Formats: sequence, structure tokens, C-alpha cells
Amino acid sequence: MTNTPVQEEATLRVIDRELTAVLHSKVISGLDAQRALAVALVLADHYLVTEHLFGTHLQLGSLGVMIFFVLSGFLITSILLREHEATGSICLREFYRRRAFRIFPAFYCCWMLTTVVDLAVHDFHWQGALTSFFYMMDYGRAFHGAEPAYLHMWISWSLAIEEKFYLLWPLLLILLLRKRSTVVRTMLLIILGLWTYRAILNLALGVGWIYLYSAFEMRADSLLAGCLLAILVGNSKTRLVCCRLLRRQWLSMLPPLALACILLFPPANPAFLLLLWSLQPLIVAAMLLQTAYWGARSWTFCRSRMVRVVALLSYSLYLYHPLGSKIIYFLHVPHNGLASALLVPVMAVASYRLVERPFMRMRDHYSPHRVKTQKLFPAETGRGSL
Repeated sequence: MTNTPVQEEATLRVIDRELTAVLHSKVISGLDAQRALAVALVLADHYLVTEHLFGTHLQLGSLGVMIFFVLSGFLITSILLREHEATGSICLREFYRRRAFRIFPAFYCCWMLTTVVDLAVHDFHWQGALTSFFYMMDYGRAFHGAEPAYLHMWISWSLAIEEKFYLLWPLLLILLLRKRSTVVRTMLLIILGLWTYRAILNLALGVGWIYLYSAFEMRADSLLAGCLLAILVGNSKTRLVCCRLLRRQWLSMLPPLALACILLFPPANPAFLLLLWSLQPLIVAAMLLQTAYWGARSWTFCRSRMVRVVALLSYSLYLYHPLGSKIIYFLHVPHNGLASALLVPVMAVASYRLVERPFMRMRDHYSPHRVKTQKLFPAETGRGSL
């Protein structure tokens, strides 16, 4: 029996209220699950030889990084929109201060340890060290690929993209919010423009895939997909459109299936491959929304202790897994894959307890708007946050 339009509208209103409650909760278990999945895909890509299982190298790490990008765009934009709604403005100074306390301490601690290890094994190159230090490894990889001189903390290429996003997006969002009625349309035009620019570079001018994969402006659409989702669910009118994705639980199977098909059966046609690559962040955004909603409602595995721990350590795991592998390799430890899998979590726990958590406490303790900040940004202090 089909629902009448009135019943359909009532169902969407109920989903709307439930989704709003989920997105304003302190801990969003579905986002925990997304973050844990993202880092697990990256680690699996670097530690597992998928050629033995599937006959080809699956781009698991690429998908994991894309999930991180979409999630970052969604969370940061949600935080900024909540502040704008509550205060009528966005305090850039406070935003940058909080990001600096969250990101820089662990990053530069890892940078220093990486430098010490590279010097100890006579594998230090100042070009790569400076490139990673100044968050420019995205362009270091884009222009130099896997040259040995640019392998110092090479994992920071994606962090460099996010850091540029943190710097530029709040400024752009302030401009967009001056005319809220056109925000969604403008965002769609920006994303479409980036798709067109990327297609021209690759298909018409022959720019290589390494540049398309690594450079900030080539990956900005992934972050903007998350930003667009936050804008859609942050508006009472457009949120009802998003709620249609949540009407049936079985619909949540479609985005993962689509992503799996793209990984398992990549097209040979360059134009079609580029099209799927461009659509992938939108598919991830739909998956993120569905996981956030159903993770709170019925998916108990999203609230499991393992998911919570991996999500909590995701930043440190991502930072330290190349360094841990390098240490194991140069120490000639037998079964280096297993040894790396044991060492990296230990390093991640140490980083979280000794570096990340103390600086986050310092950030919150010395906030000039401590009480207001805790009320405005509940998700930022929980596990379902950056």
C-alpha cells in the first residue's frame, strides 16, 4: 500500500526532527563509523596486497582519503553554520585558533620524529622536509611524484589539502552567506566549474593523473561536497529533500555498492573514469548522511567500542603509519607487516594521550568564549568530529 502525499509529508517531518537531533548531539556514532572506515581503508591499502585477493590493486586508500575530505567539509561547515545561526557572524580568529590547537601539535611532533628517523638512517632530504613542514606536500607530490627527495612525511599531502581548505573556506562561506537564497546554487556552480576545469586539464591538455589526484584545486570538490551536504541539512527547506534518502533503510546500501563497483570495475575510458571520479564525493556524501542517521537509530555496530577507539585515534593512525613502517623496515624486524601493525597503534595511542588530548584541553580551557563555544560546537568536542 502506497502512502498518501499527506502521510509522506508527515514521515519526512518525523525524519527531519530525528536527523536534526542526531546532528546536534555531542557524539555522532555514524560519523565515528565513517572516520574509522576511512582510516581502515588507508591502512588496508598500505598494508594489504590486494592484487593477491582481487588480481588488481584496489584504490582503497584513495577512497579512504576521499571519505576524510567529505567528512571534513561536512563537519567544519556544520560548525561554522551553527555559529552563524547563533551569533549572526563567524569568528575567524576563534576558528583558526581551535584548528591550530587540534591539528598542529600532533602534526609537528610527527614531523620532528620523522626528521630524526630520516637523519638516523641517512635518508633525509631537505626539499621534502620543508615541503611537508609548510603544508605544501600536495604540490610536492603533484609536481615530483614519488621522487625520493619528496618522500619526507609524504602522507601529509592530504593534510596539506585540508589545511588550505581550513584557511580559505571560512572566508568564502562568509561571502556566500551574505545572500543565503543563492548559496546552494553558487556551491553547485563552483563544483561544476571544478569538474570542468579538471576535465579540460586532463582530457584536452594532457595533465597527468598524479597532478589531478594530489593538487589542492583538483581535490577541492571532494571537500565542497561535504560542505554542500552541511548547507543542505542546515536549511529547513532543503533538509526535507535530504530526508528522502533516509525514508527506507535499504537505500543506505546503494552508496556503498556504487563505491564498491567503482573500485572493482574501474572503466578503461578516460572520460568515463573522470566522470565517476567526480561523482564519487557526492556518493560518499550520501553515504555519510545515511550513516549518521541510521547509526544513531539502529546500527549498533557504529557505537561499538572498537569503532569508537579507531575513530578517536584516526588522526594519529593516519599520521604515524608511514613512520612506524619505516622504523620497522630499517630495524630489519622480521614479519615487518605484522610488526608495523603492532607498532603503529602504540604510536597513535601515545600521540593521542601525550600530545593531542593535552592540547585540546588547553584549547578549551583558554578559550575566550569557553561556555559559548561548548554550546555552539558540541560535535567538535565529541568523537564524531575532527
